[in-house]
Amino acid sequence: MLTAQPLKHQFTDTPVNNGYAQKTSGLIEPPAAFADIVGPYDDFRGELHDKGFVVIKNAIPRERAIQYQEKAYEWLQSFPGDLDFSNPETWIAKNLPLQNGIKVYIHYGVAHEKFVWDAKQEPGVLDAFAKLWQTDELLVSFDGINITFPNRKDIPRRAAWEHIDQSPLRRGAHCIQGIINLSPSGPNDGGLVLYPKSHNYNAEFFDSRDDKSSWLPMKDLHLFTKEELAWFRAKGLQPHKPGHTLRRRATEKSNQIRTAIYATYTPANLAEPTQLAIKNEVFEKFGSTTHWPHQYIVSRPTQAMLPDGTRDPRDRDQPREMPEMTDKLLKLAGAKRY
Repeated sequence: MLTAQPLKHQFTDTPVNNGYAQKTSGLIEPPAAFADIVGPYDDFRGELHDKGFVVIKNAIPRERAIQYQEKAYEWLQSFPGDLDFSNPETWIAKNLPLQNGIKVYIHYGVAHEKFVWDAKQEPGVLDAFAKLWQTDELLVSFDGINITFPNRKDIPRRAAWEHIDQSPLRRGAHCIQGIINLSPSGPNDGGLVLYPKSHNYNAEFFDSRDDKSSWLPMKDLHLFTKEELAWFRAKGLQPHKPGHTLRRRATEKSNQIRTAIYATYTPANLAEPTQLAIKNEVFEKFGSTTHWPHQYIVSRPTQAMLPDGTRDPRDRDQPREMPEMTDKLLKLAGAKRY
């Protein structure tokens, strides 16, 4: 699925912490936006322009998607503990490796596991972004993966956190985010929920705000208050779960383990040398970044640290299963020039 920064929220069962470590090239002004994706188009780009998101079905054949999901499960079960995917009683923190504040796995070299890189190089995934940007010379992000257990017994259910992943100071399309979904997503299951067409109102909304003191050029996150959401609802916008007419969060009926890989692609020629240098440093350490592939490269901490400040003894200095370092992979990683 591709999103062009509509207002969105995620329904999961876990708390959120929006702090993260940053390492950037020192940019202090938002880079210029991409040209608008206007068309007219008679393919998925038309829907992306109209709604702000689009679901590209069968980008990965179902059989291979299941294989990638099974590989994700194998990765999760490779850590010490008594995790049993068929037993919800074992879906608790002591049986799971560390996650970040929004419960995404970013440590242990997971962004560079073979199954992750294989999924990112799927023809249907690459073709969508190549058509979008009119080039097959792309960079990809080193973002994390999501394996979310529904209705966990060791943590409270949490409310939605409506947000956009773009600074209010950025206007226009700067990035089209991608999610490679590997699991079914029914109306009762947790997952991504969007406000269709809300991207058309972002500039108007932020221009109407009086308090801009918390806005930063390179802080690509804005969390919406209930009062701010009311502004969008007054425009006739309502939340929607892609692929379903029902608009609800995960219910007690759900037993679906959400499995997804976050992967965003942009043209390689947009990346400045300073950004590529940071990206290459992250790549060599098997580290992870945010969703940005070509600019504002944020180098997340490579070591998994426990709450007491010590390194997780389960930590890894490289992926459990190394990917094949082909020319194609190295170019997507920014480690080799096109």
